[in-house]
Amino acid sequence: MTTRDPTDGTTGGAGSTAVAGPPPGEGGRTPRRRFLRTAVLGTAVAAAVIAAVVAVPRCCDAGAGVRETYAPLVYLASGDPYRPMSAETFVNRSRLRWSHDGCPDDQVAAAGAVDAARLGSGGYSHRMKNVLCVHTGATYRSNARTRPYDLVSDANEGFLLDLDNAARPGSTGAASVYVDYVAGDHLTYWFLYGFSDAPAAFDVVNVFDHEGDWERLAVRLDSSDRPVTVAYFQHNGHCVLPWSAAPKSGTHPVVYSARGTHASYATAGAHPIPVPVYPDPDDVTDRGVTWSTWDVLLPVRDQPWYGYGGAWGQVGSSRYATGPLGPSAFKSPVPSSWTSPPC
Repeated sequence: MTTRDPTDGTTGGAGSTAVAGPPPGEGGRTPRRRFLRTAVLGTAVAAAVIAAVVAVPRCCDAGAGVRETYAPLVYLASGDPYRPMSAETFVNRSRLRWSHDGCPDDQVAAAGAVDAARLGSGGYSHRMKNVLCVHTGATYRSNARTRPYDLVSDANEGFLLDLDNAARPGSTGAASVYVDYVAGDHLTYWFLYGFSDAPAAFDVVNVFDHEGDWERLAVRLDSSDRPVTVAYFQHNGHCVLPWSAAPKSGTHPVVYSARGTHASYATAGAHPIPVPVYPDPDDVTDRGVTWSTWDVLLPVRDQPWYGYGGAWGQVGSSRYATGPLGPSAFKSPVPSSWTSPPC
């Protein structure tokens, strides 16, 4: 005998696959009403789900929380006349020039007219000059490694951003901090200053002062983005501390910025700078002005100027007195070793 399920209008029996509609006149309207109620309910639920998805903003930056959590608390040294500044300000207040070794320099873009996107993408180009001061040879783009003394060893040929001297003191407000984040690997925080003023012991020779000063601190992460090691960068080197031993304010590693040079240290006090020939001077750090770097934190690789391979600052008498390279493929965001030397 065949039986009918009144809720779906099908019939079934042993071996039967027949399908029949509800008999006319005998409760035939019940399935339709249930179908309509189900359809209306389903539509309402779907609308609610869509509304909920639209109402909740999607996170476009999954690493933002990690970057902010471990952003350093920096103590700027008391009496330091050079404060942090944003890279955008540095670019806007600079002329883009090409330094020639033994020949007059060329201006590529005037102050206020330097396009950060062209700078980082290689949109500016120039050539070297020969002994007759005539342009010759290969064309070099601004996103190549073109820092003077790097492009040609011991020659001041290359791109430079020549900062307006009046802008060197930096900002009295919150300056931007630029972070390089690779999940499960590292966080590197980049700080920019308008000038690096060497300690008093160097004043006689004055060969280590330079315009433009990029500094950084790096945090090594494990595969779960938990901090493992902190690397503090000073001059041409670095030192490391296990995360457990690094000074912290909550989840933020503490950094002491040296007066004038802005080298990064884990403690306050005097820190010898080993320099050949000259008497060893000291970097000096203390608990001066507090800088919460997470206030203005920007992904460095998203910045239009990222990748510029020239000097951030004027060309001096040597590579040590010339503006440094900035964040780019030419300057590693992490130390050469996460295990040594210890701080």
